[in-house]
Amino acid sequence: MDNINYEYKIIGNGNTILVIEVGIGNSFYDWYPLIEEIKDYFTVIIYHRQGYGNSSLPKSSRTTRNIAYELNTMLKEIGIKEKYILMGHSFGGLCVQQYVKMYPDEIKAVVLLDSTSYNLEQLESLDTPTINSQTSIDKMVSLVNELSLKSREELISQNTDITSKYEKCVTSEELQDVVEFFGNPNLYKTVADEFANWIHDGEDIKSIDIFPDVPLRVIARDKILSVRNWMKYEIPEEEAVEHENKWRELQEELVLLSDQGKLIIASDSDHLIYIDRPDVV
Repeated sequence: MDNINYEYKIIGNGNTILVIEVGIGNSFYDWYPLIEEIKDYFTVIIYHRQGYGNSSLPKSSRTTRNIAYELNTMLKEIGIKEKYILMGHSFGGLCVQQYVKMYPDEIKAVVLLDSTSYNLEQLESLDTPTINSQTSIDKMVSLVNELSLKSREELISQNTDITSKYEKCVTSEELQDVVEFFGNPNLYKTVADEFANWIHDGEDIKSIDIFPDVPLRVIARDKILSVRNWMKYEIPEEEAVEHENKWRELQEELVLLSDQGKLIIASDSDHLIYIDRPDVV
């Protein structure tokens, strides 16, 4: 694979291939409970992008274009020849939008799971100063760059609450892989690069007119629940409402990518729909 190692799993024995692109900074171990539910119906391929887990460190900028090319290379190398469903969560959904436009003939269907929008700059321009002070692209780049400067030991220590949540869904060997995943400073360097390219990625995706005429499902979070969760972090209600209204508007816009697009609202779910409402997925 261009002398690049990819950490991937092939799970299940269903007739339809489902390829999953994980969200930013997330491990594929997050998806194990959902995969367990669907493995009899799909052959699931899930992987870690370059810079994640045991995949090779990236040699190119972490743009969605480069990520799409790398995923396509990996799928060819492992012998995938038939069309497949491509599903992406959050930033993984932005990668999926890029991929589908670059390789339209390889796609059977698309699922965008509370996906980042190609018009994500519209969120940045909202009059939501409190939210922007915490979650703007520049702020996220700064935060994860700070994490990348910490030692493995520091990262493992501060992430114990995160890694302990995996104990019930992975083996003891895999749990150690989870610990190492979140304890690797290179993960945070990679994530910072992914964040830094977001606006450029959106413009690149918009510049490609092609989108295959295939079924598209856009699954969006429950905006009322999300507003309540924002407020738990001392975000003013009016800012949370404005942000969630725009997020929903952008989800509705994604539906228009395909004439076969449909919007599904995951009631009682925030951003992590595949965890909160796996039955909807």
